[in-house]
Amino acid sequence: MKLINVSRYTAVWFVLLLGFLPGRVAVAMEIITHAEGFRPGSHKLEYRDLGFEHTDLIPADESAITSLVETANGDIYGGTTGRICHLFVFSPLNDKARLLCNRVKHLGKISGHESIHHSLVAAPDGTIYVGTGLNEIQQHPISDPPPGNAGITISLWQDIKARYAEYEGGHLYKYDPAAEKRTWIGPEQQWVAEDLGIPVPNNGIYTMTINNDRQEIYGVTYPDGHFFVYYIKARKFTDLGPIYKKTVYAGPDNRTLRTITRALICDNDGFVYGAADDGVIFKFDPLKLSIEKLPVRIPQIYYSTIETLVKDRRAMIYGGTLEGYLFKFDPEQMKVTNLGKPLAQRRIRGLTIGANGIMYGIAGQRSNHCRLFSYDRADAAFEDLGILKVVREPYYQWTAVQMDSILTGKDGVIYIGEAERRSHLFLYYP
Repeated sequence: MKLINVSRYTAVWFVLLLGFLPGRVAVAMEIITHAEGFRPGSHKLEYRDLGFEHTDLIPADESAITSLVETANGDIYGGTTGRICHLFVFSPLNDKARLLCNRVKHLGKISGHESIHHSLVAAPDGTIYVGTGLNEIQQHPISDPPPGNAGITISLWQDIKARYAEYEGGHLYKYDPAAEKRTWIGPEQQWVAEDLGIPVPNNGIYTMTINNDRQEIYGVTYPDGHFFVYYIKARKFTDLGPIYKKTVYAGPDNRTLRTITRALICDNDGFVYGAADDGVIFKFDPLKLSIEKLPVRIPQIYYSTIETLVKDRRAMIYGGTLEGYLFKFDPEQMKVTNLGKPLAQRRIRGLTIGANGIMYGIAGQRSNHCRLFSYDRADAAFEDLGILKVVREPYYQWTAVQMDSILTGKDGVIYIGEAERRSHLFLYYP
């Protein structure tokens, strides 16, 4: 009987102890559960809070994850969008021995800026480059338009320009993980980084990619759609001017957003690709400093743009569009192949190629739940893997509604960034 009593009291003290630990019990116990809509027993899913509650948790309305990048040592860095943007890191390969295993570490907020939007890149030495901007995932007020068929378009552009006239511009920052000495910070703590300057005044940085061989960073700004280059060695910017001549508002989702490319990719030859007007693919040549409109365009019905890009080991480029099409782009053959739509909804918001060679993506509009899907390139087959829902009662449960970033880690885990007012980092095990 004593043994039974001791066991019972031990269990009670264990529960009480967990109640006083910061963060969720789910994180402490490393519980893995299944996502709703997944095949039972074949897929596993869990999530992490963005810090510890009541200590350094990234606040609600500041935690939508809109950028993810992995460093050479396997660390996962994330950037958020909201009232203020924040940077965080998750170290799955290095933190296994820590108490409350491999938690997300909040690295601080970036005052004066609202978004890190598809603008995190990593150098081979582990240095992180961060591009900032204003919050463009929320719906902004619309002024009363002037009369005429073009009144709404004119009014939207005036509203956008007025908002950015008060913004000095997005900054490019250099973050060195080796210089990070804090082990615990509060949610109001400023991060420690080197300010490299503003590539284009009165514009936010909307998307970036990096060429590590040339040590150059490429980006597109919002709202004017300028293409810029940052030379890491020379520590200087070159603004190549606007890519776009048309001002179109096809979304995504909110119609107050100018439709310009939301992704760039650098191929194995050093050329950079994105989407120009009318879905035409453009090519940037870093030697000639020229931007060429190619004779191919992304799949579209009305007016679309690129939401996400990824390349495989053979340098084949895959992309997802605003209208929800998955496509393949062969730069050598100068050919675009429409691979179809994984969902009836618009928007493929992120793509990654798993360690098993299968492509995984997130798709869906803000008016509905995003869903995870897979595309088997060998069989040319889609599979709807469902919404992301973790249930482990009585410890925790959470359903992700919006996601905006995804990548495959060196450990084979697929990391998915939730993009809601209170967001989490999801870990998916194919």
